[in-house]
Amino acid sequence: MMAFRRGDTDVHFPYARVLLTGFTPYDGAAINPTERLMRLASEALADIPGIRLRSVVLDTDYVLCEQQFARALDDFAPDIVLAFGLSRRIDAIRLERIAINVDDAAIADNSGRVRRGSKIAPDGPVGYWTTLPIDAIRRALEDAGIPVRISNHAGTYVCNHLTYAGLHRIATQGLSTRMGFIHVPPLPEMLGEKDAGRTGMDMATLLRAARVIISVAVGHLSAY
Repeated sequence: MMAFRRGDTDVHFPYARVLLTGFTPYDGAAINPTERLMRLASEALADIPGIRLRSVVLDTDYVLCEQQFARALDDFAPDIVLAFGLSRRIDAIRLERIAINVDDAAIADNSGRVRRGSKIAPDGPVGYWTTLPIDAIRRALEDAGIPVRISNHAGTYVCNHLTYAGLHRIATQGLSTRMGFIHVPPLPEMLGEKDAGRTGMDMATLLRAARVIISVAVGHLSAY
């Protein structure tokens, strides 16, 4: 039996609650691999020992994703949140180190909002560090032969917005939930002629990566 801390109370569970989030397609794209990953995860990853898993697809919308995440956080009370999003420019898993307190992107969210230089939390800190063991996760992914790198921050679009808003909610509510963001590459079928030499990452590898990330994150809970 594992012990996890929620606020000021030690609570004992035989498993860790792991919340996975992904996003709907955005900016005119027909596919977001993280949406597909969430659809598959509840069955494909449910056999990981010591966890209870829930996966949620969030709207790529500054307002809605924050509301949907807040509901999932309250309803499921996760010990770990692994938030996934698409970066079209990469061919490796990218573990994000920091979320910053700004929305600033040229493209609109799925409700048509364009935000340039807007604070996410007016009275919040400049940024939040991930609370996932990203160095251990990177090593485990490398050992599994999965391309991976660590990135210093999650950008300034909806991915970063969700991460900052989630970590801010966790901090201000005094929760012990661990959270971080993982960018994934496009699927190979999303690449075109302009992407010559690129590989993307297939869904089987994305599922394998998610399995490794979950296992390492759960294995490090006792260190917090």
